[in-house]
Amino acid sequence: MSANSKTDPKTGPGSGPKSGPKSDQSPKATIDKRAARAAYKQRDEDWTVYAARTGGQCWVGVSKNVAAIENRLGFTLRSGSCPTKGMQAAFDGTLSIEPLEVLDPTLGPLLRKDAIRDRRAHWCAELSATPIEA
Repeated sequence: MSANSKTDPKTGPGSGPKSGPKSDQSPKATIDKRAARAAYKQRDEDWTVYAARTGGQCWVGVSKNVAAIENRLGFTLRSGSCPTKGMQAAFDGTLSIEPLEVLDPTLGPLLRKDAIRDRRAHWCAELSATPIEA
């Protein structure tokens, strides 16, 4: 066997770029980003007062997206970086989020700010909870 008869694994047959589509790839659907952005901005804002419970303690907060708050609080608690006072220390590996009240969607920004403050205070007193300040 001569030295030239060996094929180099880097430049040997079949090592070049393969042409043609792979069988497991399908054409991607196009998304109208402008329409998606407009729909996101025009979605209804359901401001909700919620209770977050962990370690036998309760906190009350307000959010326009409770599912996002549940994900955010869960992530920050598991990573040890929760900014809510006392919640990280009380975290026992469980977190439950309970919607308590949905605020009136017709409120303007100033009235909503007052309603958020009042309803958070009401539920904190009702549940002997600590407020989550946004």
